[in-house]
Amino acid sequence: MELGLVSSASLVLFALSAVYVYYTTRGRRSAMRLPPAPPGRWPVIGHLHLLSDMPHHAMADLARAMRAPLLRLQLGSVPAVVISKPDLARAALTTNDGALASRPHLLSGEFLAFGCTEVTTAPAGPYHRMVRRVVVSELLSARRVATYGNVRGKELRRLLAHLTCRDTSPPVDLSECFLNLSNDVLCRVAFGRRFPHVQGDRLGAVLAETQDLFAGFSVGDFFPELEPVASTVTGLRRRLKSCLADLREVCDEIIEEHVSGKRVRIPGDRDEDFVDVLLRVQKSPDLEIPLTDDNLKALVLDMFVAGTDTTFATLDWAMTELLRHPRILKKAQDEVRRVVGRGKAAVEEADLAELHYMRAIIKETFRLHPTVPLLVPRESVAACTLGGYHIPAKTRVYINTYAMGRDPEVWDDPLEYSPERFENAGAGAEIDLKDPDYKLLPFGGGRRGCPGYTFALATVQVSLASLLYHFEWALPAGVRAEDVNLDETFGLATRKKEPLYVVVRKSEGYEFKGEELNEI
Repeated sequence: MELGLVSSASLVLFALSAVYVYYTTRGRRSAMRLPPAPPGRWPVIGHLHLLSDMPHHAMADLARAMRAPLLRLQLGSVPAVVISKPDLARAALTTNDGALASRPHLLSGEFLAFGCTEVTTAPAGPYHRMVRRVVVSELLSARRVATYGNVRGKELRRLLAHLTCRDTSPPVDLSECFLNLSNDVLCRVAFGRRFPHVQGDRLGAVLAETQDLFAGFSVGDFFPELEPVASTVTGLRRRLKSCLADLREVCDEIIEEHVSGKRVRIPGDRDEDFVDVLLRVQKSPDLEIPLTDDNLKALVLDMFVAGTDTTFATLDWAMTELLRHPRILKKAQDEVRRVVGRGKAAVEEADLAELHYMRAIIKETFRLHPTVPLLVPRESVAACTLGGYHIPAKTRVYINTYAMGRDPEVWDDPLEYSPERFENAGAGAEIDLKDPDYKLLPFGGGRRGCPGYTFALATVQVSLASLLYHFEWALPAGVRAEDVNLDETFGLATRKKEPLYVVVRKSEGYEFKGEELNEI
């Protein structure tokens, strides 16, 4: 009898509790309106089957089909939202910047960023604030970027000499030239040595493997609870451990060379490289959090890995579009030659401020071919409201700049490559690369925006201007503009799937005559 009374009382208490919870949370639940999600969510994998090897394309198609500028996806066990409109991007990167300020913990970052301690992958918190301040003030300040002009100039002149010697050769693989230039500039700036292009070199091999492992998605990124098993079965964890061991060995060797003073400097190098700067900063008593040697390695590798692919891809896409549009190519070439003048030895970085059409070309390339189309994903550290929808904490946030750049509600004739849209008054000329309208976000924004954008722009602008100044360009015989393959490959940066082959000829009166010709 007593047991029956207790059981009955428990049932009544449970029922009353359920009714109380229902009525007290009913209004709260209705107020928490979640963004729309596509139909067809499958058990376990959620919406992963709706994506493809080009996730930015699939996400753009879904958002357009559903008329959903803020789209909710379940990616395995990870809740995510995709932003496809500038007004929502502005809200995410300004009003809600603090709530959306962290990064998801990804397996590649855990290993290759030495415990996610680089600027790009570090979670929100005191450590990230400190190292970002160090990077912005010490590695990538305007003064520091200007001092690296000598390195940019020297490596660019080596490329110009190489192309000059190919004047009567078969078509040149310009994509490979751009990749070599990016690697050479960043390797010298980061480590104080040139990128080794010799097959089998240890530094070149480990840096290439690191870039490859950072690219794309892995199963563990969307099923964190299954990651140890999944990455072991696929062999990814073993590959990451091996790469980390190689990275440690190579980085330790580079640091030891700097500390001991045994480093062999490249002739003409007088300024500190990134390793020099961070070794000096590491000794500062003013750091809120001590910088370990692993932190130092992570920060230097971050600058190299993040910088090489994006610089290379931007140059590759820009020259691809110029060769497909001879009118634009000639207009840009005329501007460069008018500003620099006939018979000059080189385009100087001081000339760049007058190259207005060149800047429009770079902006148009960023718009139509964003090198990081989904930016680096963020993760919400707290719940917030975006576009009238509730975004719970621990939600992964993608900003689809690919979709924004091709949106007919944002741009006129969005699929047409037209730099004039950034040149003509009243047609977007006021848009800056730190665009207040958030229509153009090649470097992201807010507290997680790319700190290296001034360095990247300096390299892209002086390289593109120099190529147009010194040479005449054309597609190979029999190749029409419409024959050029614009397919992409998704990774750290969205590259062209096929290399760009070009015919390059010296231009009378504008020939490159640098001493680097003697080194070829």
